[in-house]
Amino acid sequence: MFYPFSLPPMAWQLPLSGDVKDISPMTNWFSPQYEINIAGNAALEKQVITKVASYGKQLGKLTSAVLELADGEPGEAVEALRTLAKDIEALKNKTLLESVEADLFRLKNQDLAAYNALLKRLV
Repeated sequence: MFYPFSLPPMAWQLPLSGDVKDISPMTNWFSPQYEINIAGNAALEKQVITKVASYGKQLGKLTSAVLELADGEPGEAVEALRTLAKDIEALKNKTLLESVEADLFRLKNQDLAAYNALLKRLV
């Protein structure tokens, strides 16, 4: 008997009948991490960001350095930068506080004994 393309009839695969493929949805669409390759070495940039300092930490250090240098003759731009630094610090503190509160609430609901022990250690 002649088979088209030399395949037996049972070897034909219908759509969605072959090997299972990874069809997981992309979950990083709204991730705060961006892939920007300015220097031309994406692997190196990724290591710097993950092991040394994120863009935000780098910008924070730059802001601090500029503020230190600007102490000689502060002007309108320096004041705006100081305000920006204060606003960023306030946001960091607010976010940290909210995160700690959420974690404590979750610990209290999941393990009341551990929650009480932690409170005793903190006070």
